Amino acid sequence: MGIAVHEDMDACPGPAYDSARRTVSVALAKASGACSSVYALAAAESEAWLLLFPDAFPLHRPPWKIPASWRGKDTGRRQTPKEDLATELQCPRYRETDGPEIASKALAHGLINEPTGSNRSYSEFVADLAKWPVPPRAVR
Repeated sequence: MGIAVHEDMDACPGPAYDSARRTVSVALAKASGACSSVYALAAAESEAWLLLFPDAFPLHRPPWKIPASWRGKDTGRRQTPKEDLATELQCPRYRETDGPEIASKALAHGLINEPTGSNRSYSEFVADLAKWPVPPRAVR
């Protein structure tokens, strides 16, 4: 078990990202004591992370398709992923509240283990989670 704190960077990775991630991660580790912690700093926004799993969008809303030109890219470099999705996905229109369900579909369908493209902030988040201790399983 542990604590994960999520924040949208609202900017692409760079010096400000590096500084914020380092500062908050250190403070979170001190504050959480013996409990594992991770700072999920999404660059540019959490929608950039969702774009790593384009096949999850139609699982949530069948008419939604992510353009082929968006696939396989560094999604952390997209300046306005939330607005881009709202412009592209119109019927119904993408809303921020769709995000958790899209992520849930990606997890449920095994997409979460094979991102399409890259995103430095997502990769760092996953690497941090991988360091968490695995609790022992109960013997039955």
